Amino acid sequence: MNENGNKYALAALKEQRGKLAGELAALKKRFAWIETQLIHVDATIHLLSPETNTDQIPAIRPQKRIKLFRQGELGRMITDALRRAGKPLQTQDVVTAVLTEGGHDESARAVLAPRVRGNLHYLEKAERIVKTGRGRTVTWALSLE
Repeated sequence: MNENGNKYALAALKEQRGKLAGELAALKKRFAWIETQLIHVDATIHLLSPETNTDQIPAIRPQKRIKLFRQGELGRMITDALRRAGKPLQTQDVVTAVLTEGGHDESARAVLAPRVRGNLHYLEKAERIVKTGRGRTVTWALSLE
């Protein structure tokens, strides 16, 4: 086979293989550390409760947290959107305002909408905003405090 004709492809493949091998080595190291920690936790559980079968404790799927906003930033963006509108807004309108202000395009709506809904409910519970209606007709407005 002509190795000179494929030297760029071969170089790229070697680089890719090196990256993957490095990532695999890091994952193996992390796996070994987690496995050791699990053994220690199991031993501590058995010290406190010898009859506990730790194999029957269900695994909890780790949540991947993506930091789109700093602490309290989303709540401020929502209240600012409601203040600027000067009238109650539907949830989708609040999401649109946050998308616009945050500089995100429409493709971020699917990820952002649940966070905005959750924050709207948090702000309502904190009595900073009020909710009117139900389902798709719900509107949100600033609290009159």
